[in-house]
Formats: sequence, structure tokens, C-alpha cells
Amino acid sequence: MDLRNKQMNLIENESCLVLKEEAIEKPVFLNSMLLNCTSDGCKGHGTGNKDNHVICEAIEDIHWFCTYVFPIEGNLKDPVKMTILEIETLPLDNGTPCTCTFKVEIRFTSSYNRREILNTVRNHVFCQFIVE
Repeated sequence: MDLRNKQMNLIENESCLVLKEEAIEKPVFLNSMLLNCTSDGCKGHGTGNKDNHVICEAIEDIHWFCTYVFPIEGNLKDPVKMTILEIETLPLDNGTPCTCTFKVEIRFTSSYNRREILNTVRNHVFCQFIVE
């Protein structure tokens, strides 16, 4: 029996307990978009400002995309799913990373629209992004 998509509930039935299966409602992702994100640390290069390191900035943003949970309405589970698809750094001549790019796939239910999701992303990440 596949328990990943089912919830088991115990029900009292006279003198014994009965195990009842109930399907867990999974979200149906009707919409999607792809973000091309860029963390650019060139402005801080050579200034000795380690707080502006490009890889650290990108990792913070990637961590946000991986862990942020949009508020859930109703009994739907995770109405927005964000997945990192690829990561790349582009070095300067001396090998120091100057730019880190990554792609994020965002799938979402009808609980949210593109504008609401993009506003949330803008308010939480430091990178620049373009929607494909």
C-alpha cells in the first residue's frame, strides 16, 4: 500500500479500531514561470568588502528560494513550489567570481498569481532576475 499520498485515520467502531484511508489533497500546479537570476559582485571587487562576495549573496538567495513557504489558504499544501535548476559562476581574469547566475522554476496553483509571487520574490532576494 502506498502511504505517500494517503492519510491513515483510526476510527472507533464498536469494540474494535478500524483503519480508514483518506486521500490527501495534493496541489495541482496550473501555472509556471522561469526566473533567470544574477548576483553581481563586481561592484564590490577589490574594495575589501567581504560582505559583498558574489557567491555568498547567491547562496543566500538560493537558500531563500529553497526554504520559503508561501502562506497556505484552505487545505491546499504548498501552493507555490520553487526549484533551483542550474547554477553557474563567471570568473574575472584572476579567477575571482564576478557573477553568479542561477535559474529558478516556479510552479503555482490558482491560489496565487504571477504578480503576487514576483512581488514576494523582489521583497526577499538581493539578486536581479528576468522572467522567461
